[in-house]
Parts: sequence; C-alpha cells; structure tokens
Amino acid sequence: MVLAGEFFLAADDASTARVGPRKRHDFPAVPCDGIYPDDAVLSWETLLTGAPASPLRDVVPMANDGFTVFAVPEPLCTALASAEREQLRTTGVAWAESASEPDNEISPDGAVDLLERLSVLAGRRAERGLSLYCWYFAP
Repeated sequence: MVLAGEFFLAADDASTARVGPRKRHDFPAVPCDGIYPDDAVLSWETLLTGAPASPLRDVVPMANDGFTVFAVPEPLCTALASAEREQLRTTGVAWAESASEPDNEISPDGAVDLLERLSVLAGRRAERGLSLYCWYFAP
C-alpha cells in the first residue's frame, strides 16, 4: 500500500533528488497518499485523451526500499492543463470506480478533487517551463 506520495513540479530530473518521504522541499506539489499514482497516471491519460497511455519514464527506479520517482508523460500533462471541469469530474468518477481495490481506494469526490488540483499544477508547469513528476513510497 502507498503510504505517501505527491505530484510536483521541478526544473529537471536532477532536482528530484530533493523529494521523498520525510524530505522537505519548496516545489509546488499535490499530495497523492493512499493511491498507486503510476497506475492512476496510465488510467487518467487513457480516459482524458482516448488514446493508449504513454510509457512512464522512471527517474528513480523503484528498489527494495519501495521508493520511486517518475516523470508524468507529456500527453497527460497537456490533457490535464487543458481539461474542462466537467471532463475532470467525469474522469475522476470513472477512475475512482475502476480503482476500487483494497490497496488503492479513493472516493469519487476525492478523485475529482485530486484531478482538479493536478490540472492547476499542470497549467503552472507550462507557464513556468517546468516538468511534472511524481514520487511515492510503497514499502
């Protein structure tokens, strides 16, 4: 089960060394505790774009410690940044209903809230010329 995680903006892969459980940083971020964000990202991209999900690029591959960092694919970043509120709502509800596994539960309202906050973060990414990443810890 995922204990902690967050989506965050950073300038480059090297900057991601400052993130992780019990590490403070000043990156704009949205927490995503309690879900498997790598699985979620794949579902969101398919739901928002109607295309197959892009492969994830590991920045810090998961090792025996259960920690990983990956870059959020550009097609999803673009889709999140440009999505209308109703599209985010529809996607969040559909994803929450499909993600109801014991280790990956989120309410429809929680899913919509997460996607709305990620949409804002993705918009800021484009404005600032940053990249969207995610780290999570699943021991």
